Amino acid sequence: MNINSVIDFILSTSKSPTLVRLVNRFAVNKSRIQRERLVQAVTKHLLADYGRDGMLGDLSVFEAKSLQLVHDNILLRKLKGRLEGSSGERLKALKHSVSNIEQRIEKLKKLEGPDTLRFLAALYLDDIAPDFDPVFLILFRSLAKRLFNNFVNSIRAVETEAGTITRLADVVGKEPVFFIANHISNADHLPILFALNRAGLISPVVIAGSNLYRGVSKKILPKINVCQIKRDDMIEKKIKWLGNPIYIETFKQHNQYMWLHNEPYLFYPEGGRSRTGKILTPKVGIIKNIFDFIKTEQRKVHFVPLSLSYTSVPEDLAIEESRKGVNISYSDLIQQLATLNREYGSFKDTATYVNLGRPITVTPDNIPDLEEFSLDLMTQVLNGIRSTPTYDVAQMILFFSESRNKDEAKRFSVDDLRDANHDYNQKNLISALEIFSAKKFIRPENGSDSDNYYKIINPEILQQYANRTECEF
Repeated sequence: MNINSVIDFILSTSKSPTLVRLVNRFAVNKSRIQRERLVQAVTKHLLADYGRDGMLGDLSVFEAKSLQLVHDNILLRKLKGRLEGSSGERLKALKHSVSNIEQRIEKLKKLEGPDTLRFLAALYLDDIAPDFDPVFLILFRSLAKRLFNNFVNSIRAVETEAGTITRLADVVGKEPVFFIANHISNADHLPILFALNRAGLISPVVIAGSNLYRGVSKKILPKINVCQIKRDDMIEKKIKWLGNPIYIETFKQHNQYMWLHNEPYLFYPEGGRSRTGKILTPKVGIIKNIFDFIKTEQRKVHFVPLSLSYTSVPEDLAIEESRKGVNISYSDLIQQLATLNREYGSFKDTATYVNLGRPITVTPDNIPDLEEFSLDLMTQVLNGIRSTPTYDVAQMILFFSESRNKDEAKRFSVDDLRDANHDYNQKNLISALEIFSAKKFIRPENGSDSDNYYKIINPEILQQYANRTECEF
């Protein structure tokens, strides 16, 4: 199956007027935010702020223009360098990109003041703003159920308290709601969105890093309500995109427009996937923006701790490599999901848990301390994590290993773990050992005198699994 062709077919099919009418009438997810109206409203707000000498003055506009021109010229040199040796469709695409960048540079050079701001805001919003298509979402979800059936069937939605989903259904889409999740994998969006949709809740806007926008993912993500944020370098090893005053203010105003229109949001305060397995100290930037929104707009909002856990962590090996400094952002989401689905198909028990916590309401007359609230929020996410057999058994193996002398530390038996954990479910124990063995984190020892004995091959990965119910703060 050519996934690019299939996605192109779904994109064209989703434009059917009949399907659009049916979905907007009967589906949970409907066309809510008009992208053109959003771009106009955000640009108007930025220009008004510039006009009254607000955050965006002449210095900010000049700085952003200079940064953009440097970025575009570097990009242009790279693209021209790729022309030599290219042919066919690739050469044609490169020439088209070169022409577009050259035209953009020439146009931006001629602009001043508010015209520069208007141009840059439109440029950045073209990247940032999702182009949500509820028809595409339904069709893509159906495709995902088929392509990634093993993974999708593993998803389990859990309520921390009975009635949580009913309570959420009363406010999602009517008041600002923020789903706050721990971040384990690039695939995290899929189980979360499936769980929320199974619960009959509106798909939230998802804030995702630009590292996900690769290959066919670039076509899919904006259509399923993913908002792109560029956390990487704008100018190599010198200035990041978040150091561009117009870019960051455009991103902020885009979000505030969405919140004013009660669009639910999903984001990961850790800022990226944990490299140790433990939940990281939250970054408070977006939560601070939400608090500013509460004050300015005098609106109450709801935070929902959302705890995610995997029996088999999608990128466990890659995450360990990244901890050693290796770049692991090289494949698109579809490739990662396909690999994960094959892996899940070879294991008997691979539950993926999405735990919905009790909503926490913040009102304009009772805004808590930012740092304390952010830590408490992530602590509640931590407390909602449902431990899986692999998390538990990794802890058992490492604890037993630490109690042995150096020569025996990397060897254990099933009976050793049973004796040390009498009350633990034996089926879960065997299931986890089979998974770790299949993934070559441990290895069965051969011979009649070593029945039920295993050797630890990759203690670092076991530690990653064992850390999944811990935090770094």
